[in-house]
Formats: sequence, C-alpha cells, structure tokens
Amino acid sequence: MKSPIAFALAAAVLSTPLPSMAQVFSAKTVTLVVGYPPGGGYDAIARVLVRHYGKHLPGNPAVVVQNQPGAGSMLAANSLYNTAKKDGSQIGMFAAAVAIEPLIGNASAKYDITKFEWVGNLDRDTYSCGVWHTTGVEKWQDVRKAKLKLAATGIGAIQQARFLVSALAVPADVIYGFPGMGQVHLALQRGEADAACGIFASTGRQLFGEDVKNGRLKFFMQFGKEPEPFFGQAPTIYSVLEKAEDQKLAQLIFSPAEITRPIAAPPGTPAGIVKVLRNGLELTVKDPGYLADVRKMQLNPRPMSGEETAATFARIVDAPKEVVERAKGIVAPVR
Repeated sequence: MKSPIAFALAAAVLSTPLPSMAQVFSAKTVTLVVGYPPGGGYDAIARVLVRHYGKHLPGNPAVVVQNQPGAGSMLAANSLYNTAKKDGSQIGMFAAAVAIEPLIGNASAKYDITKFEWVGNLDRDTYSCGVWHTTGVEKWQDVRKAKLKLAATGIGAIQQARFLVSALAVPADVIYGFPGMGQVHLALQRGEADAACGIFASTGRQLFGEDVKNGRLKFFMQFGKEPEPFFGQAPTIYSVLEKAEDQKLAQLIFSPAEITRPIAAPPGTPAGIVKVLRNGLELTVKDPGYLADVRKMQLNPRPMSGEETAATFARIVDAPKEVVERAKGIVAPVR
C-alpha cells in the first residue's frame, strides 16, 4: 500500500501542466535538411517553404535550410534516419528515388523508407534526359546510335542512366559524381558532358528554360506514366518498353520520382509532433504567400499529405520479389 506521501507526490506530478505545442516549438529552430547543394530545384523550393512554414506551426518557430549534399541525397536520408533529433527540430527533404536503394542491395542505404515519419510532399513531377545541341543528336533513335558522355547527378539520374545503358543498350559513358543539376548545366556548356538525366520538368523550366527555347537542349526520354508537355516529343520510357515484365520493372524504378519533394521526420518522432508538422505543412501549401512565391518559380505544385506520401512509398517498395531481383541487375549501386 502506498504511503500518504507517495500519493501526494503522484498527485503533484499529475497536476503539473504539460508544455503546450506552442511552448515546445517556440523554443526550437526547425531545421530542414536538404540533400542537395544550393542552386538546384530541391534547395530552391525548400527556401521558399521555410519563409512560410514557421507561421503555421505552434509558437511560430524559426525555420531554416541546411544543405547536406552527398550520394545523391542519400547522406541526408541516412543522417535523418539514424542521428537526427526526434523532437520536431529536424526534418529532411531528399530524393524519393532513394526509396528502392535498400531493396536493390545498396549497403550505403542505412534506412527503411517506410519507417520515416512522412510529413508530406510538396510536388509531383517527372524526370527526363536531354542532349546538348553540339552533339547533333535530335531524338531517341539517334541516342541509340551515339556514343554520348551522359551526366548523372543524384540517385534518380543514376538509375535512369543505368537503365538506358543496361536495359536499352544505349552506348553511353555515364559520368557520375556531380553534386547538383547546376554543375551538370555547366558541364554541358563546357563540353564536359553531352547529355544529362535526372532533369525534372520543374527544374528544367527554371534552369534550362532558355536552352530549351533556343534549341540548345533537346529532351530524348521522359520517365513519367503520362507525357509531360515541357519535354516536347520525347517518348515516355513506358512507350518504348514492349514487354509486361519490363513495364513492371520501370514502375518500380521510376515511380518514386513522382513523389518529387518529400519531407520526412526521423523514425520515432512522437505522434503529437508528427501531427503538428503535418498540419503545418498542409496549411503552408495552401498559403497564398507560399503559392505566389512558388508560381514565380514557374511551378504549379501538386502536394500530398503525410498519410498519402507514406502510403505511396509503402506501395512502391512492396514490389514482387522477381521484379526486385531484376532491378538489382539493371540499376545496382555503382561501386
């Protein structure tokens, strides 16, 4: 039986008010870790987001961007999963293409994509590959005959490039190691690369808009299920694949990219904090100020809720074993 003193202590603890979410967040600076360097599409939209996100969180905390490039944004994913604080002060944005890396045997991928606490996704976009005008290459049929220096930045671009080379016998030399699309753009201008993969429509409009308009960059392949008008007459990967098993393989490899700007909190973040982060993001993506800023970037964003983002990732990685095994042979990690 508990003593009167024990009962009194218990009553005192229970009567002590818990800090409100406003108190919790007002004491923090929320850091959004971006897995790419400054100057690219991920960094640009992250910097717009942080201007508006804090006013939709309890206590109106400061929200800042921290760039952590490396391994096609996998470094940021690993860091968020394994070492980030679980108190709402650290969230991250990295390429959705990293989702399948653990599945295909990349030992550097130290995470389970389904265990992140998904806050939401800022946009749905599609990737492409393009070729520089100095090559004389005009379309997909020409690429299959040309010996191109193909630049690949990020996991998604590497997956695309390796698929073209391994599955479709494109005779390209793939150049790895570019930290971001800005550096790829410079490499094309300098003649250090002939072509590039991993160009989102949103990034293409911002970074390559004048090049596309003036014919300096021509798209030769796109990786969405539906054609993106910005990529012109470039065929979709699904339109050039004739076999059902190849279509399934392409869906596993390229569907994650349609979750274009996902934002996650570390696994184990308390449910109450996750709810606050999600609610804040849902309010931010409807904020007229935020929308005005992203439209200045020639974006018409299509966001996803945290629940929808989590469900989409779960569905993508729940692929048949035989499809995963094939993917290992086609887009296995570069060693």
